Amino acid sequence: MTRLLLPVLCGTILLAAAPSFAACDSDNLPQEMLQAYVTGTQEALNEHGFRAGSVDGRMGPQTRSAIRSYQKAAKLPVDGCVSQQLLDHLNFSQPKVYAPGRR
Repeated sequence: MTRLLLPVLCGTILLAAAPSFAACDSDNLPQEMLQAYVTGTQEALNEHGFRAGSVDGRMGPQTRSAIRSYQKAAKLPVDGCVSQQLLDHLNFSQPKVYAPGRR
């Protein structure tokens, strides 16, 4: 019985330790480039009412949540990842996408 439980328990522990988001392509960018993408994305999200938090260039949970909310509202694939494509969509798509209740 113990032999059967050990793999199940190990699998459960691994699942519990996994992050709640998938790895992003941007995770492999040089730090300066990633920080620039995050800063630009935070500024644009805040301007659109998506509450990304402080514009600090760091990818925290509030920024990731704001990205997901924007992606959902813009009918984009929801992955919570920062990218050049996301930044371009925020800055150049027409009509602009705003947070619910904000225009």
